[in-house]
Amino acid sequence: MASTTPDSTKAAVKKESSAGHSMSVQLGRFSLLLVLGIFLAGFSIVKTATFADLGTLRSIASINIPTLFLAFAATLPFVVGEFDLSIYSVAVFSQCLVIDLVEVQHVPVILAILAALCGSALIGVFNGVAIAVFRFSSFIVTLATGSLVAGIFLAITKGQTIYLIAPHALTMIARATAWGVPLPVYYGILAAIVLSLALTRTPVGRRMYATGSNQRAALLTGIATRRYIILTFMVGALLSSFAGIILASNLGSAYPDQSGTLLIPAFAGAFLGATAFTPGRFNILGTLVAVYVVGVVVAGLQQFGVAQWVTPTFDGVILFASVVLQVWTSRARARAAARSRLRELEELAAA
Repeated sequence: MASTTPDSTKAAVKKESSAGHSMSVQLGRFSLLLVLGIFLAGFSIVKTATFADLGTLRSIASINIPTLFLAFAATLPFVVGEFDLSIYSVAVFSQCLVIDLVEVQHVPVILAILAALCGSALIGVFNGVAIAVFRFSSFIVTLATGSLVAGIFLAITKGQTIYLIAPHALTMIARATAWGVPLPVYYGILAAIVLSLALTRTPVGRRMYATGSNQRAALLTGIATRRYIILTFMVGALLSSFAGIILASNLGSAYPDQSGTLLIPAFAGAFLGATAFTPGRFNILGTLVAVYVVGVVVAGLQQFGVAQWVTPTFDGVILFASVVLQVWTSRARARAAARSRLRELEELAAA
């Protein structure tokens, strides 16, 4: 009969504990996907005739694309440890500029889009330089920039809705379909793939995460942190601009809306996304799933005919809960890293 030594018992317990921890980590990584699946299944069962319809699902996928691009724009500054409150204003600026140039000034669509992208990129570079070079607070800089940009699009539209005949070359960008799927869905998938690969598989992405983790330490290791912060804000502004271009194409009009209706869901998506896939770290795939979790819930609530105040209330609650969860997962990640280092030191000491 085989005997069990204390060392072998400890090793077995340690192995079992490690396996349990690994399983819980995996569940935590993919919990947001599970939540999305539960909401989709639940609303489809309760509202089979309407919510489970393929047209409804296509609509949910397409209508949340501007929010998705804004959420990506919010996520990137978080990666480098900064904050951007100007993303919604940049989106509305692009929407108003494109509509004004195309429908009022009769500028070709491609030139109007390029003008919006270039103008937005300049706004992003301005934010990045003010934050990275002059060391101003990202919160204050982007809040001020957002107000400044709001003044610009109010000047463009004179505070009035621009609603004229939109050319097909503009509307097809958001209204056309391919293989039964609206084109904006493909834009969102492509952006998610490119951004995710850039952040996780390239030196640029690793340096951005290093900058956000500890900017001073990253600078001491030779990382040009200023460059990456400026790049981040420029790319974020371009993503915001593209959100505005999609809105311009889909609506065929521009209204100088300053209410920021897409801002809260975008930030909720960024914070909630940081609890999945790589918990405690802002990431693109998590943001993608989180935006659609919020979008599916809002669509489901609307099908129940809830009062108008419910949607903004839900957005506020989900943003607050997302921030709490993100902080909790970040601290849990830090504690796990500390325990891992402690175990390594104990193993070295035992050896």
